[in-house]
Amino acid sequence: MSELITSSDNNKIKRVRNLQHRRRNRESEKAFIAEGVRLVEEGVKTQWPIEFILFDETLSERGLKLIESLKTQKTITIAKIPSNLMAEVSDTETPQGILAVLKLQPLALPLNPTFLVIADQIRDPGNMGTLLRTAEAAGVESVLLTPGTVDAFSPKVVRAGMGAHFRLPIQHLPWQELKDYIKKVPLYLAAAEGGEPLWSADLKAPCALLIGGEAFGASPIGEKMATHRITIPMPGRAESLNAAIAAGILITEVLRQRYPFHRN
Repeated sequence: MSELITSSDNNKIKRVRNLQHRRRNRESEKAFIAEGVRLVEEGVKTQWPIEFILFDETLSERGLKLIESLKTQKTITIAKIPSNLMAEVSDTETPQGILAVLKLQPLALPLNPTFLVIADQIRDPGNMGTLLRTAEAAGVESVLLTPGTVDAFSPKVVRAGMGAHFRLPIQHLPWQELKDYIKKVPLYLAAAEGGEPLWSADLKAPCALLIGGEAFGASPIGEKMATHRITIPMPGRAESLNAAIAAGILITEVLRQRYPFHRN
């Protein structure tokens, strides 16, 4: 189905505005937004439920081919809008001419997890998105977000995640549910100092990595839950790393221990 929208008072336009700017609307309406050709392509490729798509005359040839391929799908409404209206509802400074409203239904968590990342008090959307992208690339089975952590399905996090949301189970959980879920999986807190050097920890066995926020680190509850503390040695003068970089280093160490390199 396709239509033409020219008014900013259109219900679809109003809905996009609400989903772009308000977390509570995304949660109550169980929907989120993906902007840009690549993200919409990823949503289509993974068969994520799409409610409707908006595009304008600036859309690239690649994007137009995508729109053409979807016109036969009766479950997706496609609407063309003027570029000034796209600029009005877009969350980016330079819109790519396409955005989609998708159903918010995170993938199911694994029953017997062996490799988890817990994001605790991370508030920067760019850091969160990069962490999710890194986790998905490394085969992390799920990323869990604690209370006080940025909304994983906010527009900026979704863009920075580069499609990770469509392949990686990502769920916000209250502390008690999180505790019940990880059960006996060892929980390694990334500590700025005082922990065991990361390469000395046994990360070959099932584990969960707890990554604290950029400003104040992990929450008191997270610190209390941790069964181990690991530290990334930093002989330089920097006091700390941002959350995404620290997560990337720790995730890489898990991979190094589990998948050792063998020379031919």
